[in-house]
Amino acid sequence: MMFPRPLLLCLHALLLDRFAHLCPPPCQCYDGTKVFCSGAEIRDIPEGLPGNATQIFFVETSLAAVRSGAFSNSSNLTRLVFLNNPQQALEAGAFGERSSLVELEVSGCPLSALSSEAFRSLPALRKLLFSFNALQALEPGLFTHSPGLEALHLQGNRITALPPNVFHPLAELQALDLSHNPLGEVPERLFDPLALLQVLTLSNISLTRLPRGALRHLTHLQELSLDRNALAELPPGAFCKLTGLRRLHLQHNALTSLPPAIFAPLLNLESLNLEGNRLSALPAGLLRGTPKLSQFFAASNRLQTLPEGIFSSLVQVRTLVLSQNQLTHLPAGAFHRLSSLTTLQLAHNHLTALAGDAFHNLSRLSVLDLSGNRLQALPEGIFDSASYWLTAALNDNPWACDCRLAYLADWVQTSATLLNAQAFCASPDYLKGWALLAVPPEQLVCPAEPDPPASSSARGEAGTALAPCTYSNPEGTVQLACDPAACHQLTVHLPPEGGLARNSTWVLNSGCGTVRVWVTIRAEQGGAGREEDAPPPKIHPEP
Repeated sequence: MMFPRPLLLCLHALLLDRFAHLCPPPCQCYDGTKVFCSGAEIRDIPEGLPGNATQIFFVETSLAAVRSGAFSNSSNLTRLVFLNNPQQALEAGAFGERSSLVELEVSGCPLSALSSEAFRSLPALRKLLFSFNALQALEPGLFTHSPGLEALHLQGNRITALPPNVFHPLAELQALDLSHNPLGEVPERLFDPLALLQVLTLSNISLTRLPRGALRHLTHLQELSLDRNALAELPPGAFCKLTGLRRLHLQHNALTSLPPAIFAPLLNLESLNLEGNRLSALPAGLLRGTPKLSQFFAASNRLQTLPEGIFSSLVQVRTLVLSQNQLTHLPAGAFHRLSSLTTLQLAHNHLTALAGDAFHNLSRLSVLDLSGNRLQALPEGIFDSASYWLTAALNDNPWACDCRLAYLADWVQTSATLLNAQAFCASPDYLKGWALLAVPPEQLVCPAEPDPPASSSARGEAGTALAPCTYSNPEGTVQLACDPAACHQLTVHLPPEGGLARNSTWVLNSGCGTVRVWVTIRAEQGGAGREEDAPPPKIHPEP
């Protein structure tokens, strides 16, 4: 029998309304299976929760404890979440004799302890999140009744120590997060039972040493986070069994050196982060065993140079971050084989010069950061093989805006997009403070070589020889010579007939400084058409 569509809609609304009446007043029910409870008036688990509910959420209530038997009638419940409640107790037996609960989360609560029987009736539990609470310890046997657990998140608690066998039942665990706990150390065999573990997060646990064999049984591990600890060294062979590891986070430790072959077993490593350590050098063969590496981060260390060929095996690398070190130069061909490189960050080092072929073969390079170095110029042709889409950061360098910068200025103005357009000239004085993008090409000139000492015919009235300083413009049409001390002799060589306008202005450069010259030629009445009758040009120098 077919019902008209309007009648079906009415029946649907009536069913929803009926289910809504089944919800305890402080809660809201959705889709017949989801219950959301929030509000300060909720001080205990409400009575009358729908028996067919599969997901129940308690968010920002006044709930202080979950009593025994609180969910014994919720046989269909698979997900239970408590967020930001003043919850201080989770009693054993809260879920009845045998629960079908798959995911349990209690986060943002002042819960400080758990009974070893807390999860006794949760054999189906797969995901357990107890994050950012006040847990101080884990009882031995806590996970005995939940052997199928696949994800365990305990970050952000106050756990200072772990029983050596606390994870023994968790043979199926795939993700473990212990970060942001003041552990200080981990027992050497703590992770031995976790043979299927794929993600291990030990960030910010005040770890000062990594036991040599702590990771030896984690052959399926894909991501390891040891960042933000106090590791001063890594034991040789620490990662020797982690052949499937893809991401390794070691940033913000106190590492001063690395064993030469520490990463050699990591054939599948894709991302390596060493930022924020105290490394002054990298072993030459450090990355030879990581052919799949696509991201390498070593910023904020103390690197003064790079070994030749350290990146030569990284044919798949896309990102290199070497910023905030003390690099004074780059070895020849440091990046030549990195045909997949898209991002290269060299900001805030001490680089004073780059080789003309430094970025050759980097046809996919799209982001280049050279900011905060000591570069005055870049060699001509350095970006000839660069991608059309290359964007560059050139700010905070003491650029010398003379003829040596002509290539870079042309490339910036015609081909590049600047990540930071605040790149300014530091010299010469007459262009100091000019934005690199605003300098006219004709201003990028170099001083002419000084003329040889003046002969006896070029002596002043008092018979003393002048020491002329020759200024010139880039076209070579105007030269001006003067005594650099007194500047009382000016000689202007005018261009050929027809090459000088009636009113002309030049900026002339030399080792003595810069002179701006205005020349005006005016024909006197009666002398028109006769060059020898024209008055001398009026020269107005501005030192």
